Amino acid sequence: MSRLSPLLLALLLACPQPTPAPDDDDAVNDDDSAAQDDDDSVPVDDDDSAPVDDDDTTPADIDGDGLDNDFEEQIGTDPLREDSDGDGHLDGDEYLQYFRPLDATDWPYAGGYPRGPIPDEVAGEGYEQGQITLDWMHHDQFAEVLHMHRFFGNVVVIYIDNEEPPPIGHVVPEVQAAYEELKDQGFVVLNFLIGGETWGSPPDAGRFVEAHGLTFPVFEHAGQTISEEYQFAPFVPHFSVLDRELRIRAISFSGVDEWEQARAFAEGLLEEPAPEVEWPLP
Repeated sequence: MSRLSPLLLALLLACPQPTPAPDDDDAVNDDDSAAQDDDDSVPVDDDDSAPVDDDDTTPADIDGDGLDNDFEEQIGTDPLREDSDGDGHLDGDEYLQYFRPLDATDWPYAGGYPRGPIPDEVAGEGYEQGQITLDWMHHDQFAEVLHMHRFFGNVVVIYIDNEEPPPIGHVVPEVQAAYEELKDQGFVVLNFLIGGETWGSPPDAGRFVEAHGLTFPVFEHAGQTISEEYQFAPFVPHFSVLDRELRIRAISFSGVDEWEQARAFAEGLLEEPAPEVEWPLP
């Protein structure tokens, strides 16, 4: 086997060696690693071992919350945080269901009640017919706090009743059937339960919900501090009907026989267009 002379070896070593081709995205630091390239501006780079290296492309949805980065900048959420307000729900899950992803008190209801785009503020006026209802909040059967004004855009029936059925029977099965039939059109029932199974006993929302298979919000409301504002008759069941702006349009449907009148009135309001609210969608 021939050997290079010391002189030839020295000449070879003195010649310039070819420079390795830089990685496609190394504008500042060149680590020339085919296995791990961490020079990207993207916070997390995990695709260097893929057959196609796309390290120069920023993902359209960096945080994976269901909203594109540019759209998040438009609506004010953080494109680097999947849950901008820290309430445990992805920004996309909230915003696309018309909940506020920058409000830690507002997230998709456990009960799945109808929701539409809502303004930043609803100007409540009072509890008289023709007025936009004042706001209030109360726990439903899932122990979640619901705010009246956040049902803006829906036709709302305030339904007041006792657990104890009247002599001719409860109307609650008919109310539940109407809710299931009409909720996709923006129909909501808010049930204030003011009495229990016997006269003078406290109400139990969970028991009432289970007994009748209810899926609309039910509030245990023995104190009646809210429901009495809507109750303009001395007996139950009682129904007040509010339009999509939450304006009280009918306040005195009282009694089992008048439920069908209340429903017909609500269905007429469902035909009116919903108020326009600025809520850009992707």
